[in-house]
Amino acid sequence: MEMLSVILRHDPWVYTKGWIVTVAGFLIVVIALFILSTIFRGVAAYFKKKDAQKEVKSEKLKVENASLLTNNSSLPEGEIPNEVLTAIGMALYLSTNLHDEESNVITIKRRNTSWNDKNYGVRHWKR
Repeated sequence: MEMLSVILRHDPWVYTKGWIVTVAGFLIVVIALFILSTIFRGVAAYFKKKDAQKEVKSEKLKVENASLLTNNSSLPEGEIPNEVLTAIGMALYLSTNLHDEESNVITIKRRNTSWNDKNYGVRHWKR
């Protein structure tokens, strides 16, 4: 009986310790979420900035390439520069010669393993 009274006895310090643990746990979770959200916002801003820089560089390259093509005064109207023709020819050559010639012979041989063995089948049909 004394053991039961010791177990059921409630001291006031038990309740205060419980509230301290509860509040501390809540604060830890809130602070951790704040830190994680700050980190994710920073990473997102960093990648947006890098994407914007890439777009600016690609726009500059497009403008430079367009100016090179249009400022070629030595070419008559409607003529394509040799560099462009070379690039088109190389792209066509690389896109058509991708694979070697194959013999078109299937070389797969059947191997008997326990996975395809008829003795281990689920259903045994009578023949």
